[in-house]
Amino acid sequence: MSLVQIHFAGDIATNHQVSLRTLAKSLGHLQNSMDRAFLEIHYGKLYKYAKMKHEFYPEVELLVQQPQEGGYILDFLATNKLTQSVIDRVSGAVKGAVESSKNAGLDKSISIEESLNNRITQIENGIITPKDFQQMIDNPDDAVIRKYGDRAIVREVDQILSIIRAEYAGDSTFELLLQGTESSNFDFNRESAKRFHAVVAKRDLGFPVLYTASISSLDRHNLNGKIVNKATSKVSNIHFLNEEFLQLAVPFFDKKQEMTFIGSPMIEYGAFDPMAGDIYFVNLA
Repeated sequence: MSLVQIHFAGDIATNHQVSLRTLAKSLGHLQNSMDRAFLEIHYGKLYKYAKMKHEFYPEVELLVQQPQEGGYILDFLATNKLTQSVIDRVSGAVKGAVESSKNAGLDKSISIEESLNNRITQIENGIITPKDFQQMIDNPDDAVIRKYGDRAIVREVDQILSIIRAEYAGDSTFELLLQGTESSNFDFNRESAKRFHAVVAKRDLGFPVLYTASISSLDRHNLNGKIVNKATSKVSNIHFLNEEFLQLAVPFFDKKQEMTFIGSPMIEYGAFDPMAGDIYFVNLA
């Protein structure tokens, strides 16, 4: 028997009850974290747009039990062996983020703008040479130290913790018990939830890469767009630092021509999806 338990305590759980909004948000993201773990196990690797199919649902089925007092406690039980593996996968991802969060704030991070300007300067001075796209696939950036699946899982848990981080939650805690082949317990208050977020939301830019793609859309207001990578036929989001950078892409969009450009993959929580992950435009090639 496998077990997942959520436990809200403090101001957010008055008279052993929580609001519908709190419960709906926490359960939705909890299920999403399990689904992302299942998809990685099922396919051997998690891709950005991987979707759960209806026939997969029985493999990640956790049955809701009666709420318990002591704050607000809710158990979910499963007998499926694969669900047990899914719980273990989620537990491993959360454990890694929690360990990293203990040192959150000790490392000085730089902004995306600073990182992008550094990449531009390095290329202009011949310090670095952009990789070919296939080279990036064969030899991932050193900054990609964590599987993409970890990032997808902990982002869902981080959304649950946003409930505890909110001012309206007052002095509240959230506890997550994950019992697969082993049992792991994660207890968060507002401060530890903030440190967790600081770690999993950290963004950086990877080593510059040469891309060839067609542009399917551009958004001047938000300085972004969508491209179809010629090498993979996958859709990626492309981001531009300012209007001047975006303007370089406009002629290719207007003429429906492929654009060869230098871009830096967006790395979040030490990971990115090389096939369909977000890209920051650096310059035309």
